Amino acid sequence: MFKEIGDERAFNGILEQIIDNIQKGNLKAGAGLPAERTMAETMKVSRAAVREALRALELLGIVEAVPGGGNYITSDLDTWLIGPLTILFRLNNGYVRQNQQLRAALERQNAILAAKKCTPLDAAELLMILGRLDAAENEKERGILDKELHAKIGKIADNPMIYSVLAAADQLTDNIISGTRDYIMQKNQSSDQVDEQHHRLVEAIINGNPEEAERCMSEHMDTVEKYMDQMLEEDPEEGKRI
Repeated sequence: MFKEIGDERAFNGILEQIIDNIQKGNLKAGAGLPAERTMAETMKVSRAAVREALRALELLGIVEAVPGGGNYITSDLDTWLIGPLTILFRLNNGYVRQNQQLRAALERQNAILAAKKCTPLDAAELLMILGRLDAAENEKERGILDKELHAKIGKIADNPMIYSVLAAADQLTDNIISGTRDYIMQKNQSSDQVDEQHHRLVEAIINGNPEEAERCMSEHMDTVEKYMDQMLEEDPEEGKRI
């Protein structure tokens, strides 16, 4: 699986070989890596260089280190970008409104892809989440289920890049969805508008109608952004850097 590097750029060489083996399918999600000593001997590099490369991959979310149990490729490769992207967004001074604009664009694309790929099992899971959302008795629980519904649509869309970027954007404003729902409740005494949008969105995805799914998601994102803008006008500090 690994070969001698034979040059002075050991760090880059180790990274490239591990990434290459993941791309080729030689290292699958959850797979264990050889011991650091074995990797060092095979690639003719120092154990320190191997350890440095593995720690870098751990920071990127590609490798998981188990104390006393070795190193493993992350069990969910679809989400490995979340950590690095979250750091990148923060370093670039992300703002709540800009974050929401990014999320809206990605959510629309997810809706289109989900409508094209939704299976009967996916449809059943969407309806189950929707049923739990309808039956939930408090807004905290409904906010969690709201996020779960959007995450499921992202999984159905089956685009790891979009999923990871969207998850990173969500992580920066972790309370945006439930917070917006709370605000809508305070203003309207009801979240019926958002709930009705969810129902039409799920129906469009289950029916395999990408155009309608995109339209429903756009309407939903516009509603969220409208109330978010009202929230930020009332409390401008919330709109500053994340």
